[in-house]
Amino acid sequence: MKPVKKLSWILMFSVLISPLVYAVPFNSAVTWPTDQLLPSLPSPASTLDVINTATSKSYEGEGNEVSHGTGRNDGDGWLCQCGIDEPNRHMIYGPYDSSIPAGTGTVVYRMKIDNNTADNLEQVRIDVYDATSGTVLAAQDITRRQFTTASIYQDFNLTFNNPAAGHSLEFRVYWYGRAYIKVDRITYSSKRLSEDAVLFTTLKGQVNKTQPRIYSYDNNTINGEGKYTWLNDLKLNYSEVSNNMSMISKYRNEISGIVVYDDQYPDTINLATTIAGVSNGIAAAPSQVAALTSAPYNLPIIKDLRGQFGSKLQVYQYLYDNYWSSCTHRVLVGLNPEVHRGTIRDYAIAMGAAIVWLDPDVPNENTLLRRFLSSMPAGSAYMGWWTEEQAGVMLASEYGISTIASDWSTNLSVFAGMSRTVNVKQVPAKPQLQNKIYLTFIMSDGDNLQYMEHKMKEHWDNPDRGSVPIGWTVSPAVLDAAPSLLNYYYDTATPNDCLISGPSGIGYTYPNYWPNQNDLDNFAKVSDDYCSRAGLRVITIWNTILGGINPNVGESFADNAPSLLGLTAMNGPGGQIDIYNNSLPAQRLNATYCYSQASLQMEVNNAIAGWNGTSPRFVAIQCQPWDVTPTMIKNVANTLSSDVILIRTDNYFQLIREYNGLPVNPPIS
Repeated sequence: MKPVKKLSWILMFSVLISPLVYAVPFNSAVTWPTDQLLPSLPSPASTLDVINTATSKSYEGEGNEVSHGTGRNDGDGWLCQCGIDEPNRHMIYGPYDSSIPAGTGTVVYRMKIDNNTADNLEQVRIDVYDATSGTVLAAQDITRRQFTTASIYQDFNLTFNNPAAGHSLEFRVYWYGRAYIKVDRITYSSKRLSEDAVLFTTLKGQVNKTQPRIYSYDNNTINGEGKYTWLNDLKLNYSEVSNNMSMISKYRNEISGIVVYDDQYPDTINLATTIAGVSNGIAAAPSQVAALTSAPYNLPIIKDLRGQFGSKLQVYQYLYDNYWSSCTHRVLVGLNPEVHRGTIRDYAIAMGAAIVWLDPDVPNENTLLRRFLSSMPAGSAYMGWWTEEQAGVMLASEYGISTIASDWSTNLSVFAGMSRTVNVKQVPAKPQLQNKIYLTFIMSDGDNLQYMEHKMKEHWDNPDRGSVPIGWTVSPAVLDAAPSLLNYYYDTATPNDCLISGPSGIGYTYPNYWPNQNDLDNFAKVSDDYCSRAGLRVITIWNTILGGINPNVGESFADNAPSLLGLTAMNGPGGQIDIYNNSLPAQRLNATYCYSQASLQMEVNNAIAGWNGTSPRFVAIQCQPWDVTPTMIKNVANTLSSDVILIRTDNYFQLIREYNGLPVNPPIS
């Protein structure tokens, strides 16, 4: 167990800046020491209120929520085939969902056909059926040629109007028996669900900044690790909330009012959230105003943004001119308001952070974005995500600001209040260096906090995880944002699981493009401190997606991050090892972003080919984590000869150090 250490030698990279930079929202118990990248929240309540902030509901074709009159389960969907299954029956009916609100909704039927050119007859009829009233609310026949490509899933949308809440609805697929048809899933969404996600996520932020008491699950949670997985694995007590509006009543005395956004300009959702964060309010849609301003809530309107703007740029210029001075300057959050209705809005409110969605590739938006970034101290963070990855990360790098990818994170305002003590597992003893091929697999994208919360948890629960060594990239910033997740991964790690840092240290940045060497040195120092406390001895450095490491950058890490065993780089030629200041090895990955078992196998075979056996060879293969699984890595490992030794990434760099005459166990600072 390693104690959290204070940085006596640095104040978050900073020059002297005004106290405003370190401000947190009023009526808040958030603390933000100068040596922390992100703030600490209070400890969560003994029992958390759990709410649903999903913006859509999905029903798998082969799942238990729907029923079938014909066809069969075919693994990833429900299949009907000519000559095998009975025609002119519903291949999908149900789910008899009575939770659908009144008003307009959209259902997306995801289906595929084996032949889309033989004729143009009707193949299936999709409909929305009100089982309570016996009424078809919407229907459409889908012909063969409406499938634009054979054997590829395609989405078909059906819009309907639900006249009354509480009715039992079915989303049906009727099969005419004329072609192979497979239904992957059916997804329902509505404007009401999106509006509720904004409202209750901003409520969650206001409540949790005093003490975390609300936990939520959304589409990423439901479709990823599961609604209650982290609650159960982290041993958090909770109570499911049946009606989200009851939370408005329960926490009414903690809400000063509502900020109304303009439906015509979605970017006003970001502005409304920002204003709510600095005024103790919540963001509301126009359709919600009447209910929220009436009994029993009687919430006043803090600000009404309807009809105030004529363009997206005007929205964010208004934010900069009127509210940026009241927000923290240590973090800026980027969220697409048309996509990210909930996600980290709660965390932004808890921090008192501004939320924008500005495109670096649009000149006027670039100019305004630079005004925000230039008023932030070097070493600050941009959270959420960008309109385009490379352009955004590059622009932030020019100001010494790193990106903490987190746009789909769900519960940082809860996780940031949990214990910051991490039970780091020490590096196991390295094997004896031999004339062998040493191979390490590295899962990418761990710099993304939402990956650690969702997709990585799915991989972690794979029964083949731990069967072969894997280097799992994680974000050092998780020490501040979600230390409980890092602790969970350590507590459940096998000897084959090695945690290392994602790009490019404490945050995702392109160090080659930092304009100030002193700021870069401080970034390396802080990265070393966070990595040391998080038990991460290797960092993958990115400079653009496939860029190498400039000498001054490698030397900065060599001088200022003495705890590191090594670095990886994305550029070729693959396998080359560079030594910086005669102390820090960096290897250029042999392959980047392998996306399937076949690509893994090909890249490994290429990298080990031609080895003559007279000296060790070191091979590092990066895996794309959204498609590659531990099972695929295990399958590739099982094809290798005894000349190839699979090894943890930390031991791998220890052997590289030994082979190059460097100290094998540099002390942790």
